[in-house]
Amino acid sequence: MLTPSRMEWVKAWEQDLAPSAAARRSAARIAARVDATRYYGRQATAPALPTLQTRANADRVAPALRVAKQRRPLWKAIFLAVATVAVLVAFCFVTPVLLRAATTDAESAIGKLQVKQEQLRAENVALDARISFLRSPLRVSEQAAQLGLGPAQSVHYLELSQTVAAAEEIGANAGW
Repeated sequence: MLTPSRMEWVKAWEQDLAPSAAARRSAARIAARVDATRYYGRQATAPALPTLQTRANADRVAPALRVAKQRRPLWKAIFLAVATVAVLVAFCFVTPVLLRAATTDAESAIGKLQVKQEQLRAENVALDARISFLRSPLRVSEQAAQLGLGPAQSVHYLELSQTVAAAEEIGANAGW
């Protein structure tokens, strides 16, 4: 415990103190916090003043009050909720099924096209083999023998003179 003379000295010393800028800011924050709790706390509710009505509101007649005996069901809201759920179910369950069906159809079409491609490839190979067979020298000689053709006994070469060749060039250039 402080002695009376010391207590007087401390009071005098505290009175001579000047608060710093930080102390003033802290005091302002604390005061604002206290004011906010008073305003937004329980004291913030004020009684409604009936005398603040405007002339337009005063001229208007209020509707008669009636007691609601039974609560009306909200059919529109219930219907909207059921419709929303139905749309979500359709989107979440029916759409994937339809996508799977479309995928299966596409895979089936791809399978058919692959089978057709294999058939065409086999037909192409068969036609290539037939062409090779028809071009073979043995077959050509057999067909020639059936037609009465044979190998040439002698070969003759025809030599043309320069004048005939020149005439052919002129005729070719003239469009004959």
